[in-house]
Amino acid sequence: MYFAQLYTPGLAHCSYVIGSGTECVVVDPARYIEQYLDQAKEFNMEIAAVFETHLHADFVSGHMELAEKTGAKIYAPKIANCGFPHHALADEEEFTVGNLRFKLLETPGHTPDCSVCVVTDLERGDEPVLVFTGDTLLVGDVGRPDLFPNREEELAEKLFSSLGRLKQLPDHTEVYPAHGMGSLCGRALSAKLWSTIGTERRHNYALQHTDLELFKKDLLEGMPAAPDHFARCTEINRQGPDLVGELAEVRPYDAAELSGAENESIAVLDTRAFHSFAAAHVPNSYSISKYSNLPTFAGWVIPPEDKLILVLENKSDLETVKKNLHYVGLDNIAGYLEGSIEEWIKAGLPVNTIETISVHRLRDWLSEESPLVLDNRAAGEWENGHIEGTIHAAAPDVRDRYPEWETEKPVAVLCNTSNRSMTAASLLKQRNFKRVINVLGGTTAWAAAGYSLQTDGDKK
Repeated sequence: MYFAQLYTPGLAHCSYVIGSGTECVVVDPARYIEQYLDQAKEFNMEIAAVFETHLHADFVSGHMELAEKTGAKIYAPKIANCGFPHHALADEEEFTVGNLRFKLLETPGHTPDCSVCVVTDLERGDEPVLVFTGDTLLVGDVGRPDLFPNREEELAEKLFSSLGRLKQLPDHTEVYPAHGMGSLCGRALSAKLWSTIGTERRHNYALQHTDLELFKKDLLEGMPAAPDHFARCTEINRQGPDLVGELAEVRPYDAAELSGAENESIAVLDTRAFHSFAAAHVPNSYSISKYSNLPTFAGWVIPPEDKLILVLENKSDLETVKKNLHYVGLDNIAGYLEGSIEEWIKAGLPVNTIETISVHRLRDWLSEESPLVLDNRAAGEWENGHIEGTIHAAAPDVRDRYPEWETEKPVAVLCNTSNRSMTAASLLKQRNFKRVINVLGGTTAWAAAGYSLQTDGDKK
C-alpha cells in the first residue's frame, strides 16, 4: 500500500492519495490538482478514482478537475444527491482498487450527507487499517452540526449515532480527517493531523458521551460563527464546480479604467500588508492581507456576484491569490490594478487612509475617556482575554452590526495582529465611518507591553 497525506494551508485541509499495484485513489481533493498528479507520478500509479467523503462546505473540491484530467471515476455518497457524473455509493457499499477495499459508511451529522471511507489492505487481512473520516470525526473534535439553519438539533442527534458506528472499528484503525487545527468545520481541532480510533475513544470529548442530551449541549455551546461561503461551496460541490481552466482570464486594469468602472458591480480586494493599506488604498476596497487567512475571510465577506479587481503587493502574488479565491468559490476575478496603488496615486485619483495608533496610545485614550473600541477577534479569543472597555465584534460581523455605532464618532479596532482589524476597518470605511483607527499589534502587543487582559468573558 502506498499512502500520502497532502495539506492545503489557509484551509487547514487534508487530502490523500492511496494506492496499490498500478492504481491509486485521491480522497477529498482540493480544487488545484497538480499535487495529486505529482504524487501519483511519484508512486508510479494512475489515478483510477476520486472519493468524496461529503459535500465540503469550506472549499471547492477538485473532483471534477481530476476526472476531466485523468478520466478517474468519482465516488460520492448516494445521500449527497450530487448533480455531476459519478458512482453514488450506498451505505456499506464497497469498491476495490488494487489490493485495497474501500467501504462507505453513512455518518450524517456534520452535514446531512457526511460519510466515511473504511479501507482494508487485503494483503494484510480482513480488518480495516484506516478510515478517512472526512469531517465526521476530527482529531480531538467532531464536525460541527450547525451549518444548516434550524437543523442543528437534528444533525447533532444524527452525529451521536454516527459516532457510535465509528466506535465499532478496531482501536488500531488509523484516523485520517479532512481538516486540522485552524478549520472552522469544528470547534477545537488538534494540531495533529492523524490519530487512531483507540486514541480518539480515550481522549476525544465527543466520544466520551453516553447521554444524547448532554452530548448535544456540550457540542452546540460555544460554536464559532459559520462563514458565509460555507453554504455556497456546499452547493457548488453538489452541482460540480466549473473547471479552473475554463474561468475567465484575469487581465491588468490601469488606474483610469478601474476608476471608470466605479458604477459597475465591482469589489476591489487589496491583499497587501495591513500597514500598506493603512497608508493609501482605493476608496471602498476590502483589506484582506495575503499574510492573513485570505481564503476564509475573502469567502466570508466578499459578495460572489461582484466582479473582483485585485490590488496586489507584487504582480508575482497573482497566481497564489487567484488560487486562494478559487478555493472558496470566488471565481469572478476580472483583473488586477496594474502598477498597484502607486499607479493609482500617480494618476491623481482619490485615496483613502486608515489611522493607526500604538497600544500605548490606546491605553492612554482609555484612561482619559471612553472611546469606542471594537475587538475583532473570534468569540473564543475574546473570552480567553480582552482589553477592559472594549466591545466584541468579530470582523465579519461588522457588516451587520455597524448600525449600533455612530458614523461621526471615532472608532478604534483591534485583533491580535492587525490583519483582521484592518479588514474590519475597511468594512467600516465602506459604511461611511469618518474616523477609523487600527490599533497596531492588537492584544498581542498589549500583552507584550505588560498591560493586563481581563478573562471574565463579559461582552460589554
